Amino acid sequence: MIIKKLKMVTRYFFSLVVFLLALFAIGVLWPLDTVEPVVTEVPIAITNVSILDINSGEVLPNRSVLIKDQKIRTVGVVAEVSIPKDAIIIDGSDQFLMPSLWDMHAHVYKTAPMLDMPLYIGYGVTNVRDMASCPKANDPFVPCPEDLKRWTQAAVDGQMVAPRVQGMASWHLNGPSIHRRIKGIPEFFGTADAQQARELVRHYSGKVDAIKVYNYIPRAAYFALVEEAKKLGIDVIGHRPHAISAIEAAANQKSIEHARFILHESFDGSEELRKLAANRKDWYEDRRRMLDEHNPAMANAIFEAMKTSGTWYVPTHLTRRVDAYADDPLILNDPLLRYMHPLIKWQWLEDVNQVIDKNPSAEARKTYREFYEKGLELTGLAHQAGVKILVGTDYIIAGATVHDELQQLVLAGLTPVDALRAATLSPAEYFGLEDEYGQIAEGMTADVILLRNNPFKDIGHTMDIESVIFNGNLYDRNKLQEIYDNVENRARSWTIACKIVWEFIKNPASY
Repeated sequence: MIIKKLKMVTRYFFSLVVFLLALFAIGVLWPLDTVEPVVTEVPIAITNVSILDINSGEVLPNRSVLIKDQKIRTVGVVAEVSIPKDAIIIDGSDQFLMPSLWDMHAHVYKTAPMLDMPLYIGYGVTNVRDMASCPKANDPFVPCPEDLKRWTQAAVDGQMVAPRVQGMASWHLNGPSIHRRIKGIPEFFGTADAQQARELVRHYSGKVDAIKVYNYIPRAAYFALVEEAKKLGIDVIGHRPHAISAIEAAANQKSIEHARFILHESFDGSEELRKLAANRKDWYEDRRRMLDEHNPAMANAIFEAMKTSGTWYVPTHLTRRVDAYADDPLILNDPLLRYMHPLIKWQWLEDVNQVIDKNPSAEARKTYREFYEKGLELTGLAHQAGVKILVGTDYIIAGATVHDELQQLVLAGLTPVDALRAATLSPAEYFGLEDEYGQIAEGMTADVILLRNNPFKDIGHTMDIESVIFNGNLYDRNKLQEIYDNVENRARSWTIACKIVWEFIKNPASY
C-alpha cells in the first residue's frame, strides 16, 4: 500500500515538473508584444509654436518649424515658413517646442529591449551615454558594445523603439577583487598594477569610447591607465577612486560621477581616508563626520580644479535620494515602479533594503537625508563656480527618471533653463555634437519634444509631453500612450519572466 502511494506521488510530482517545464518553454517561446517603431516619410510642419531657446533662455513665440528627411530644415516666424502640400501639420498653438533630452549616466541592460527601452523615446530621451559594457561575451545582464551598436542602428533605421547610444564605457574597474565576483575574465581586469591597467586599456581599444574607473583601483594602476588611455585616444570617466584625490581625478578624467565624491573629499579626514583606501576593508563612508567636518574651502578647491580642467560633473542625485528615503513611500510607492518587472524590482529592493539593514536607527536615517541634501547644496555651489554639469540618472526606469533628475538639479539651485541645458546642449558639447543636437535650429537632427506647458517656468512641465519626434519620426500622443501601456503590460507578464530566467540559464553570471 505504501509503495503504491509512493508511486502515485512520484507520478504526480513528475507530471507537475513536466507541466511547469512545458509552461516555462511556452513562456520563453511566446512572441514578445512589441511597439512598432514609427517611420514618417513625409515632412512634418509644427506651426504657431513657441520655441524654447535653451542657449539664451528665451521663449520665441509664433514660430513654425519644418522637418524633412530626419533634419530640421526651416525655423522662422509663421509667415516666412513655406509648408509643403504633403506635410503633416501640427498646430503648436499654446505649446512649446524644445530639443529632446539625454541621459548621461544610463545603464542599458541586456534585458532592456524586452522590458522598458521604449520608454526612452516615450519620455523624450533620444540619446544616452551607457556606463558599462559586458565584462565578458554573452553576459546575461550587461550588453556588449556590439549589442549597443546594433540596437542604436536599429533605432536609427526605424526597426525598434530605442534611443541612440552615443557613448560606451568599459566594464567598471573596481580593483583586484573583481575576480572573486566574476569568473572567466582575463587577469588584467583586476588592474592590480600598472602593467595590468595598460593591458586593460589596450583590450578595450577600438571597442568603447571610455574606460570607466571605480572605487578601488590602486593609485599606480590608475595613473598608468590614464596615460595609456590618453595615448590611445580613449576618455577616462567614472567614480573618483578612493585612493585618488578629487583634484587628481579632475585633472585626468573627462567626467566624475555622483555628488558624494565632493563630500568624501571636503572634510578634515579626506587625506587620511585616501591612505586607508589601499586596504579596502579600512575605507569607510562616515557620513556624519563628513557632514560635521565639511570644509567649504576644500570643496571650492575641487570646483576650481574641475573648472580649470573642463571636467564634467554628473551628480546623479536620484541615487542618494534612494539612500535617504529608502523606507519612505516617496521611493517605495513611486508611480514609475509600474514599469518595473517584479524580477527586476526584487533585485532593486535588495539594494534599497541593504541601505536600511546596515543601520536602521532614526539617527542613521537622519544622517542619510542630510547627506543627500548636502549633496544638492554642493551641486548648486559647483554650478555657481562654473563647473560643467550633465544630467545623468544611474537609475532604474528608462527615460522617465531623466525628468526626476532635472527636478533634482532645480532643487540644487539651478534655474530650469540651466537644468535643461545640462540635459540638451551640454551633452551635445560633451560629445562634440553641437552641430547636430541640443537646439531647435536649421540643419539639426530632428529630435524634439512638443510640450503643453512651459518648463522654463516650472521644470515639472517637461513631463507634459504632447509628442516626441525622434530622428524625424513622429510619435504623437496616441503612440506615446501605446508605449506606456506596452511597457506596463510587459512589467506584469509571466512570459517576460520566463525569457529573463532563460537568458540567465543559458549564460549564468557570477556577480
